[in-house]
Amino acid sequence: MSWLLLDAGNSALKWELVSPDLERWPDGLEARATLRWNGSLPIDAPHLASELARACAFSSALSGLAAPAAVFGCAVTHEERVAAIDAAIRAAGAGPVQWLRAAATFEHDDIVLRNGYRDAQRLGPDRWLALIGARARYPRPPLAVINAGTATTIDGVRADGLFMGGVIAPGLELMRSALAQGTARLPLAAGSYQSHPADTDDAIRTGILDAQLGLIERRLRRIREDTGGNLQVVLSGGNAAVLAERLHGHGGISRLAVEPDLVLRGMWHQARALAAAALAAAP
Repeated sequence: MSWLLLDAGNSALKWELVSPDLERWPDGLEARATLRWNGSLPIDAPHLASELARACAFSSALSGLAAPAAVFGCAVTHEERVAAIDAAIRAAGAGPVQWLRAAATFEHDDIVLRNGYRDAQRLGPDRWLALIGARARYPRPPLAVINAGTATTIDGVRADGLFMGGVIAPGLELMRSALAQGTARLPLAAGSYQSHPADTDDAIRTGILDAQLGLIERRLRRIREDTGGNLQVVLSGGNAAVLAERLHGHGGISRLAVEPDLVLRGMWHQARALAAAALAAAP
């Protein structure tokens, strides 16, 4: 039996075909043996539907079932794209997609989280699932969870599992394109990071990176002040590696890890919790 997990972001759709019966989310070499199928495409790719159909067909070939046993999703993209994904999944003989949302609490698989947002369900589902994924990976220390994608989000979790809140800012590429579109003479820069840029492209690249790094370092200081230190910083998203290269050893950061696919990891745990609740409620 397999589940198809869908992470529909602003820029890309990522998916994993994975068993719900594993003891834990597989990492590293183990992942290659247990994750059935995974992929990523731009969210507006014209052949997105055919790739999703291939994922469903791959599930059938492996398990002998007509389609994945269930499809779970997280969506922050436009509604019309969500509808197109729904239609593609149904056309492939699977679905409906169970689109997940944030909740007031999460308790399953020895993960305990409490949502400190003023209105819990207004927290983006990607942020909530990333917090679940990060807490599953690092169950004890206070956390700073950074999703570095189209937007950069920085969220704090106390050691007792309280999500304290966080910030949202434009991501690296959004800042770069905004400068090019909002000014008369600045290019869509392709420069490199320099200590003292002497070229416009380098100046833009360095300024954008420093803006991101400065925001992160400032937020980490605030989270550290409110959690008592021993902070585990977890980076995910398409720009995670770029930021990690500049953050290692700076701003008092002693524990930093790049964890790909935090949203999908958290989604797997959320799906397991829903399956367990449905089983318990069954007559």
